[in-house]
Amino acid sequence: MKSISFGFSCRDDLLTARKKIQITDPERLLIQVFSGIPREEYIVELLDEIRTVFPGSPVLGATTAGEIMDGEVHDQSTVITLTQFEKTDITCTLVDQNDDLYTAGEELIRNGVGPDTRVVLLFGCGIKNAGAINGEPLLAAFNDHCPGVVIAGGQAGDNAAVDKTFVFTENGYTAQGAAMAALSGDELHVTTDYNLSWVPLGRVMTITGAEGCCVKTIDGQPAKEVYSRYLGENVSERLPASAADFPLVVERSGVLMARHANNVQPDGGLDFMAPFKKGEQVRFAYCHSGLVADAARRMFQKYAEGDHEAIFVYSCLSRKWVLGKDTRLELAPLADIAPVSGFFCYGEYFGGEDSNLFLSQTMTVIGLSENVNKGTDKVKIPDSQLFPEHETKQIQHLQALHHLVETSAREREELIDELGKALLEIKTLRGFIPICANCKKIRDDKGFWNEIELYVQQNTEAQFSHGICPECVRELYPYLDEEEQSEPERPGRDKIS
Repeated sequence: MKSISFGFSCRDDLLTARKKIQITDPERLLIQVFSGIPREEYIVELLDEIRTVFPGSPVLGATTAGEIMDGEVHDQSTVITLTQFEKTDITCTLVDQNDDLYTAGEELIRNGVGPDTRVVLLFGCGIKNAGAINGEPLLAAFNDHCPGVVIAGGQAGDNAAVDKTFVFTENGYTAQGAAMAALSGDELHVTTDYNLSWVPLGRVMTITGAEGCCVKTIDGQPAKEVYSRYLGENVSERLPASAADFPLVVERSGVLMARHANNVQPDGGLDFMAPFKKGEQVRFAYCHSGLVADAARRMFQKYAEGDHEAIFVYSCLSRKWVLGKDTRLELAPLADIAPVSGFFCYGEYFGGEDSNLFLSQTMTVIGLSENVNKGTDKVKIPDSQLFPEHETKQIQHLQALHHLVETSAREREELIDELGKALLEIKTLRGFIPICANCKKIRDDKGFWNEIELYVQQNTEAQFSHGICPECVRELYPYLDEEEQSEPERPGRDKIS
């Protein structure tokens, strides 16, 4: 298995790459195309050029919001990756509708997924009706019909124009569907991982009102007001643009998922790319370069220990916005292990341990190999050459502030729990209580009459101690009262009360 990537500008680039890849089997040469030029006529011409130079080879492509090649980020360019498999079969399929994404997924599965399919590289169109598409139904079809297949990929972009995106195969293109390359064979070895790097901050909140992809209320308050309360008017007034910096995170299937709002409703509700469920617990999240570096170090160590001949990255446009130049912190190290390519998406598809998930603001990674015994060919780079030994003062301050906020929030939640437990132990009598006008017994909710002492003890935390009031002393013990009146009071003499 061999993989190379190059920037495309004309047919000569394709011819040069053809010589370099040394094609052994055209049908096992996967051509991935990541194009930051989302124009229909350009896609048509590009496909014609590729099919002419590489006849009979499967093609999988998407328009992008940024291209990734050799660990570097590019914009409004076209990156092409050629991967020559030796033992893996490739089937590319295109579906031209996204009115029912679950049905679209079933069609892709029916036309391309076989019993020995290990991986599906899946690209979906990212825009519909001037808004981002919820990719969960598409993945649900794969989870239901072929749960053992690992999904990797993402939704096509158009450089944040929010106009029209395209996906394509060697058989054509569409602006309203999905395309996939099914990789089948027992010799294909797969490693998946993801970097979120956003960490939860502040108190735990509950989704109390949700309709489709719109979150109406959080903790009973309009969603926009919650942003204003906890993050300030400056953040609230800049919604939805400011939401990318402070997404909501929720944990599903053991994976922490971040999602940011992309529209504000007149009633203060917030639209998200994919739905939250009523009753789910969420928190705000934040990211900085120190967190990115830590996650990149962990991922590098994981992939450096394995055998990978190609690494594909499908990352989120929002991540690119927020991290800026820090995206290189997580991309560059991977390029020292194996050839790296991919694109920035409008939502990522990730193959988790239990199911395939639709993510946002996340970098997803899939490593492939047909040879797990590369031995000396495996690259080993000391961490010190890729990651700085000493963090900057700014990163140290951010980490300290994050620790302060998290500790304060945790202590607050613990205090709330303690108060809640204390309230459960408090018993209070309220409302009308039936009491006998003569003997003063009280009727309980089962119709039984109880001594007042017993009733109060059963329904409150009060305990009784007995004494005699002055009126009852005069009634029950008149002689004591007479003695009290006949004898002068002496200092220190006790009174009966």
